[in-house]
Amino acid sequence: MKLNTIDIEKKNLKLIRKNINHELPVFATKNYLKSKSDNYGWFVTDDFLLPFTIEKKLIFKRLIFTTETIYLNKSLTTLEEKEFLNQITAYCKKHDICDFIFKAQSNAVFNTYPDNSDHVEWGTYEIALTLSPDEIFSNYTSKTRNMVRKAIKTDVSVSATKEIEIVYENIKNTFLRQESLLYPSLEYLKKLQTNLNNNIEFFIAEQNDIVQGTAIIIYDDSRAYYIYGGSISRPAPGSINLLHYKIMEFFQEKNLEYYDFVGARLCTEAKSKFESLQKFKRSFGSTLKTGYAFRVIINPLKYKLFSLAVQSYFKLKKSTYIDPIDSIRRCNEQQHTNNA
Repeated sequence: MKLNTIDIEKKNLKLIRKNINHELPVFATKNYLKSKSDNYGWFVTDDFLLPFTIEKKLIFKRLIFTTETIYLNKSLTTLEEKEFLNQITAYCKKHDICDFIFKAQSNAVFNTYPDNSDHVEWGTYEIALTLSPDEIFSNYTSKTRNMVRKAIKTDVSVSATKEIEIVYENIKNTFLRQESLLYPSLEYLKKLQTNLNNNIEFFIAEQNDIVQGTAIIIYDDSRAYYIYGGSISRPAPGSINLLHYKIMEFFQEKNLEYYDFVGARLCTEAKSKFESLQKFKRSFGSTLKTGYAFRVIINPLKYKLFSLAVQSYFKLKKSTYIDPIDSIRRCNEQQHTNNA
């Protein structure tokens, strides 16, 4: 695989491996991409840009987009974006870039999807920080407003911290309590802290010097993204609500435009953890931004072997894993059956 700019015949699509001279959202910057992988780059035309990382494990090469398509020409439509995504798929196949294009990061909400892809509806909950603090607070549900007030009265405090080990342990324990192994490693969090520097914050909520919950926020000039969070098994009432209230206040003072809760499944099973998470995000009066998530399987045999390897690993760890695309499609099928 060449590490310079490569043109596809008459398509004007470039794969850039060095650096790119555009002002980019934080998830498209070199400093973020190199935190994820040593193998990263940007697909670029005169009209669109899309950053990616490639994870290589054993015989598998998995490509992951870190944002949705970035429009360099604002006058274009989703039809042109679909052609751009089709160009990328064709390029990956021709040049053996990857075995499959995995679902993009949860922050990525695409307007469309490439042909011959497995796609589902996807979204994210966001709050406009351009509103006044009183307007933002009044949009919370009455229960959430009361929980915030209760946490303040019981001396819950929220602050930014550099002690990422504490944040890591809280998030790790939260994931393990939920029987999930998909928590970030401490090494990865340290990479983010080093590489992003002024574009990442670690927050902690405490009561009587006891950690109640934590959050990791990555941000750029316009948007703050809630990428990871955790809590103890029985946090003080309202402490996690207050955590997000204070984080919004923090980034509003930095004149950011949006607080993004990052990721929303538009189909969730009743009483599942995903349903509970989305109910929590909605309780802050957030707006649902909708679009799509997708995957493209380029090498079916390798994808099948990869899936078996992942499932076997999780089984050994006494956990389970379902590909998010498959999980959502299964949910859609179940709802269709129930409504039939």
